[in-house]
Amino acid sequence: MSSAGDVIELEGKVVKLEKSLIPNVVIANVECSSCFVKFDLTKQLLVFEEGDVIKLTISKEKPEYEFGKDFVGWGHVVGIKKGEGGKLKLLISLWGYLFVIESSDNSLISRFSPMDKVYIKISKKQ
Repeated sequence: MSSAGDVIELEGKVVKLEKSLIPNVVIANVECSSCFVKFDLTKQLLVFEEGDVIKLTISKEKPEYEFGKDFVGWGHVVGIKKGEGGKLKLLISLWGYLFVIESSDNSLISRFSPMDKVYIKISKKQ
């Protein structure tokens, strides 16, 4: 995990892709070394499969990306909540798709505030 300034870079394994109740939407579960990430996304925008290792970037500035290979979307931080065991959850809405990072590392979550505009980049590790 890297976290300089207003950027968080994570690497993790997609441990599960599950069907959402919403048609053509899947829920991805990603285990990273210092956090757990869960998000939903339409099937057409997935750039990875279950079992893949992916890189996630959360940033206040638009990250560099490879068109047609990486997913980049923007949205807003809609909340920070306390989860089980004192873990914090950072909730980001990408125009209706929810992206949640759960971590006991407060420095990871605390760099963002509700209503911050953020970009999320997802790329498959080569």
